[in-house]
Amino acid sequence: MKKVLCAICAMFLVAISIPLIVEAASPHGKLATTWGQIKGEGRRVPAAPAISTINEVILLDMMDAANVGLDGQGADYRVATAEYITSGDSGEIGNTVIANDVGNKRLAFSDFVPFDARRTWSGPAGTITYAIDTTGDAVPFAGGLTQPQTDAAIVRATNSWDNLNCSNLPLVRTPFAGDIGVIVGEALVADIQHAGWRDLEFSGGTIGATFSFAFCDPCVPTPVFTDINNNGLFDTAFREIYYDPFVGFFGPPRVWADDGVTNIDVETVALHEIGHGLSQAHFGKVFFDKKGNLKFAPKAVMNAVYAGPQQTLLGTDNGGHCGNWAQWPNN
Repeated sequence: MKKVLCAICAMFLVAISIPLIVEAASPHGKLATTWGQIKGEGRRVPAAPAISTINEVILLDMMDAANVGLDGQGADYRVATAEYITSGDSGEIGNTVIANDVGNKRLAFSDFVPFDARRTWSGPAGTITYAIDTTGDAVPFAGGLTQPQTDAAIVRATNSWDNLNCSNLPLVRTPFAGDIGVIVGEALVADIQHAGWRDLEFSGGTIGATFSFAFCDPCVPTPVFTDINNNGLFDTAFREIYYDPFVGFFGPPRVWADDGVTNIDVETVALHEIGHGLSQAHFGKVFFDKKGNLKFAPKAVMNAVYAGPQQTLLGTDNGGHCGNWAQWPNN
């Protein structure tokens, strides 16, 4: 915890000392070059998000810092995107690229390749594996939850996706006990990694984030992301999920619950983030009406804003998953 809090404090000091759309002290120069560095001839990328909040500056610096470390390790993947969800009571809806992302509901940037031998941390061919941190990182600072309780909530959320009968995709838990999270220099053991509450701190109303890593060849000096199955999407290496421990930026500890009634509900947020882990993007429009009420069109687990406990998948969530995974592993 200490190593990460100190690192993020340093990033925050850099971020708040500069205008948000100009140059910052980033390993790649400008803030937007986390996206700019992946643009190149023959490579498909989504439109770069607007750099409009301190939170987005922090996320970009997190990704830059992780990629610098991966450069030094000689890894064949780099972190490419981050999808985050905000709390409805924060008054934040997030960037419009997130809140209004539609289309086929798939993350436009990357997707898993069936039988990809490069995913050596994965399980038997054709499976997607997941792992849950079992250390103190798995315990929120407030709410009184224990590691077994948060673990069970994440497993229930995984099972909700796994039980959709339109797909034969097997979601298999990796039997690993320990600290995970490549973003913070810990273990890589599965395709979808839940790293817990105590490694990263986001700003504003963010309550959870999923980082997507993609394979590259070459990876230095500028990553060229691969598309070995020629489906128009870069090849996902793995994804990591982090849950936010504080209200605002190092404000009071955020209260987490698992009863399906009290905010913030672990299973609901995990259900959303696992959707990202399984290649779904945010879906639907999120807006405030004239009375200041938060509205969704349509309502979905994959909306970019958390509006209370929602432990069951809704129609568009099911449709997005079936569109992505119904043909697996033959897609």
